[in-house]
Amino acid sequence: MKTKTFYRGQNLVELALLIGIVGLVFIGMGAYIRRGVQGKVKDWTNYVVSDQQAPDADAEDTQSSTSFGSTMTSEELKDGGMKLTGQEKTHVDSSQ
Repeated sequence: MKTKTFYRGQNLVELALLIGIVGLVFIGMGAYIRRGVQGKVKDWTNYVVSDQQAPDADAEDTQSSTSFGSTMTSEELKDGGMKLTGQEKTHVDSSQ
């Protein structure tokens, strides 16, 4: 007796397995791709920030002073609560 082989069904199963394996590979690589992109963004950010914060060779020396002051007042309310009010003052003095 001769047995029939179902090549059409076998091809469909092989294709489904191949698509599934490729999908799992992409899901597994997602973490590595995300880390790589985060690293590139961090490098770019460090490059931009370091250029902005680097001292200019032609810049003159300057001195500056900053003073901070703050006050906090509390007021007791009739219903038993408290009302807190705060003020902050900042003064920057720069001289060359």
